[in-house]
Amino acid sequence: MTQLISGTSALPRARRRTPVLAALLAIMLAAGAAGADERRRTAGAIGGAASSPDAAALPAWEAFPSLGRAMALARERGPDVVRARGSVGVAQASYAGARLSALDNPYLEVFVDRGLQGVTKDAAVQANLWLPLEVSGQRARRIDEADALVAWQKTLFEVTQFSAEGDAVRAYGAALVAGARVRTLEGIVRDAGAEAEVYQQRREAGDATLQEEKLASMEHARYLVMLQESRADLTRALVVLARATGRMFKPPDSTSAMPPVPDETYGEAGAARLADASPHVAASTREASFYARAGQRAAIEAHPPVNLIVTAGRGDLGEPRFGGGLSWTFPVARRKQAEVARADAERARALAEAEVKRRLVVQGLSGLELERAEVRRAREVIDTAALPAAQASADAAIATKAAGKGEMLLVLTARRDLELLRLRRLELIAREWSILGDIVAWTGELP
Repeated sequence: MTQLISGTSALPRARRRTPVLAALLAIMLAAGAAGADERRRTAGAIGGAASSPDAAALPAWEAFPSLGRAMALARERGPDVVRARGSVGVAQASYAGARLSALDNPYLEVFVDRGLQGVTKDAAVQANLWLPLEVSGQRARRIDEADALVAWQKTLFEVTQFSAEGDAVRAYGAALVAGARVRTLEGIVRDAGAEAEVYQQRREAGDATLQEEKLASMEHARYLVMLQESRADLTRALVVLARATGRMFKPPDSTSAMPPVPDETYGEAGAARLADASPHVAASTREASFYARAGQRAAIEAHPPVNLIVTAGRGDLGEPRFGGGLSWTFPVARRKQAEVARADAERARALAEAEVKRRLVVQGLSGLELERAEVRRAREVIDTAALPAAQASADAAIATKAAGKGEMLLVLTARRDLELLRLRRLELIAREWSILGDIVAWTGELP
């Protein structure tokens, strides 16, 4: 009875709440739809920003450059070049202190005294103005030292440019060789894939064994792995080239990977001539010159400035008093011994390094010329003898197999030898590019 009454009494209340609940439900649905629209707009904005970033924020991909352009970019935009250019500016900032006048900062002393117990009539005042003046040529020595520092840093900047060009040449050659390796392996993968498909069809027709089919599939997979590795090498080479030049480039097209043919060979006499004019050697000699100037500056600064003294004041009786004088320090106990000794030791070290660098330039250029000649001869053997023989062997193995008298393993072995020779030829080309980069790093120009 109670449940029936409560049930019947709850029904009108539920009916009375129905419009209110419907209205609240409509409001919640509208708010949810609005929130969903807002989330979609926000996600769209974020996704659009992530998928379509500002073009100015992304590096511009340029067509693969010429060798001369890559070297020019490295000479101007290389990271070490930018740092060395800043070091030249820092060295030039030393002129700000070196070119100051010979007159140092004046300073003033004021004394006031008065006798006690009425001994003196009034207080006596005395002021001394000190004017330090460099009379031993300190300013000229500072300017000489700044000149030597700037010359040294400029030579180091030139050395850095040579090294940057050498890095660019090595990266340029690595990118070309990696691109050629990718193109070579793409052709091999196509041929191996077509052959694997043929052997699959022949096995289904009963004309080939399961072993032959699997050997062809394995060969195709092996070349696929080599292709992916070569593509990774190409990506790395382009990144290294971008680091050297400051620009991002697209992969090279069918451009030949061969390095430029040398116009001249240095030989021992030519290497010695280049070593005498090399900035690598000049950097150490100018460093020695800088430390020699630093030692001279320290030795002359052992003589402190002479002080001109101007005195003015008032005496005990109120009368004005004027006077003057000089003061100087005798360089007896302290004469910049530590600074001079260190500058002399640094100068001796720099001169020794200059001699070592000269010997390294001569030996390095001579050795690089011999190494490059040997590499070129090895590549010529591959071009003239090894590759034609390997190609003929592969053709004979394929023809024998097509005639039904050979085995699939012989075909794969002959083809593998041919492709290994092609890849070995590219490795020799890459080594020649590396040698060329070392020569450019020593000389700053292509041989």
